[in-house]
Amino acid sequence: MLVLALDTSGAYVSIALADESGPVAAYEEKMERGQGEALMPMIDKMMRDSHREMTDLQGIAVAVGPGSFTGVRVALAAARGFGLALQIPVMGVTNFEAAAVDLAETFWVILDSKRGDYFAQSFDAWGHPTSTPMVCDINQVAARHPSYLVGDAAEEVSALLGIPVLVQPLPHAVAVARVALSRKDAPLPAEPLYLREADVTVASK
Repeated sequence: MLVLALDTSGAYVSIALADESGPVAAYEEKMERGQGEALMPMIDKMMRDSHREMTDLQGIAVAVGPGSFTGVRVALAAARGFGLALQIPVMGVTNFEAAAVDLAETFWVILDSKRGDYFAQSFDAWGHPTSTPMVCDINQVAARHPSYLVGDAAEEVSALLGIPVLVQPLPHAVAVARVALSRKDAPLPAEPLYLREADVTVASK
């Protein structure tokens, strides 16, 4: 099953082509903004460089968050559009699941919420979640005594608490593809995982 994987939920655009044998191609670029404008040209280049057509795709895998509200929506909109146009399944993967790929330890995935606290979820040594996704502060992390940390806020929390950090070696979208392919027969829906409401500013007249 050849899938196109998309992740724009953080400060990057990450895309990959992959099947059960592994990644076919993967492109990733760091960027704080402009993911929406960069995504389609990157996909077009990757498909041309890989000598594949969009009609070769059998599924779309997409990171559903948590992460940037705008970034999550960019990849989700593209994934749903491709799925509808090509009549192929769209499979959602959380950023926690993607960070947990191939890490044979008990650990916590710690992601930066950009609001002074963290998105977190704990996993066992087989990569199975042992808690529901949560929002927590540094004291709540410390109280749970994680063995290891992984994720984009792992280094920051490690510096404060002295907990060892595991490194996820796969590009973001490759990890997303791996998770989606592992459960292709029972995919999760592509629905955003935000964990809390977006900031809303009302201008006064």
